[in-house]
Amino acid sequence: MTNNDYPRLCGGTFFTLALQCLRPRMKAREHYKGDSDGLTDPEVLAGLIQVVNPDYSNPGKEVLKTPANNYKACRVSSGAYLPFDDGQMIRAFDTRVKTDYRSALAAMTSFVNTYLDLGESIGRTTALVKALVDLIQQDSTIGMSEEFYIGERGQKIKKAALGDLSDVCLPSFLLGVWHYVIVSRQDNSIGQTTYDRWCPSNDRAPRKYTADMGAGVLDGLRVYVSELEAQDEVDDDVIIEAEPEFQSRAEQSAGSAPQSGTPVVNNNPIFIQQNGDGNMVIPNYGTITINKK
Repeated sequence: MTNNDYPRLCGGTFFTLALQCLRPRMKAREHYKGDSDGLTDPEVLAGLIQVVNPDYSNPGKEVLKTPANNYKACRVSSGAYLPFDDGQMIRAFDTRVKTDYRSALAAMTSFVNTYLDLGESIGRTTALVKALVDLIQQDSTIGMSEEFYIGERGQKIKKAALGDLSDVCLPSFLLGVWHYVIVSRQDNSIGQTTYDRWCPSNDRAPRKYTADMGAGVLDGLRVYVSELEAQDEVDDDVIIEAEPEFQSRAEQSAGSAPQSGTPVVNNNPIFIQQNGDGNMVIPNYGTITINKK
């Protein structure tokens, strides 16, 4: 093992860490009744693939079970149901992140809301961000000037600045790291040593993550999900005008006031009082006589 074999960021190690942040699993009794919590490894991996390609058709957890396990263990980089070697898909994803960030972020926000535990009592999301930052910082094959699109609005942040993070938008952060993996780390086999050390062999039983990545990193970190960036659609009939740039609210208020020094008097103000259903609003334009039949 060479000095730069461990730890390594790749698809399998990213996937492994993401699996430690899943929502609470369904009870065995509920599984016995035939219910599914949608949180199996194949389903989560399919969700990550759909972030890259929203048109990806999930073949089903039984079909994807073995490919997902091999991808997590960094034994394979791609396959019949793992299109991570699709150059056209990779280029399209790269372009979407760089030029249509809102669309790409909406896909990752959907993944986060569907699969991850956003509760604050245990702090799984904070632990996930810390673990990924720790992994990137320790990966000596990632240069200090390498950039990740992890800012809330898609801003690029260099590896050298990751240690200064204090507030992190979870979907933006995960999107930026996942984008780096898909575009720059297509050889998933580089993470085999990392996976084996994180998840040691347990005879024939499923391997468990036993590492402590992220411990002692970014103390006081605040992780949140941005409501603003999570909005996907705007009604076609609704027009939203952005506030002018470089203009304070005081300046905007001043700009909307009359330009002359002469006060404006409204002799016919409208007073509206409405109670209950079926009311009629009558402006105060003078005397109105209503004759009852």
